[in-house]
Amino acid sequence: MKMIQISDLHLSENNDYQVFDVNTYECAQKIVNHISKHETDADCLIISGDISNDESAASYKHLMEIIKNLTIKVYLMPGNHDSIEKLESCTSHDLINSTLYFEKDEWITFMLNTKKDGSPNGFLKTDELRILKEKIRQNQDKYFMVFMHHHPVLIGSDSMDKMVIENADLLLDVIKNESKIRGVSWGHVHNVFEAQLNKAKLFSTPSTCFQSKPKSKTFIIDKNEKPGYRRIELRSNGEVRTSVARI
Repeated sequence: MKMIQISDLHLSENNDYQVFDVNTYECAQKIVNHISKHETDADCLIISGDISNDESAASYKHLMEIIKNLTIKVYLMPGNHDSIEKLESCTSHDLINSTLYFEKDEWITFMLNTKKDGSPNGFLKTDELRILKEKIRQNQDKYFMVFMHHHPVLIGSDSMDKMVIENADLLLDVIKNESKIRGVSWGHVHNVFEAQLNKAKLFSTPSTCFQSKPKSKTFIIDKNEKPGYRRIELRSNGEVRTSVARI
């Protein structure tokens, strides 16, 4: 199974909106157009949060305009900048899904909601973790891929690590004790990070708009990095192959 992940679109009510001199609508449109043309073998697109920058209904309508020519399933997840209520209004579209997990071939993919109301930090829902652990116990012949918006581990950037998942240890304990979890991916940090924990590859996906400089004490825009997305291939033997494309 091949997945494409994009994250942190930061769309706004106006499609000429710019953040750090970057037009977020045009960047997202360019990335999705590229995916549509060059990732034709992909099974689905995961959009892992911060779709909106202002929680406006119009920003989600802009998303619908951007993805209208895609022919693959699209899965939406909330980030700290999103309105879950308005985000869920998008799910009436045939392509759009907002679900906790789905199964295909040898894999079960979970999409955890880490949005914490009133805070830029992440927080895991214990009910979702309970379901994840139950699914693992019930499906020992399957492998698991987990997506979320916030990062569950420190990435070495002081400004972003203040907004880590507050109760990430609950998930990390599951990863340490369950070898069936083979991949964990997130957005939020606007740059690329990769690590390993037990059998799981841990990695972040760059933003479709502005990028942040890795391992910086303050939030610094990395003008040398282009917007991007991540390819994820889930193989039948439990291997996760992944790479980042910059556009």
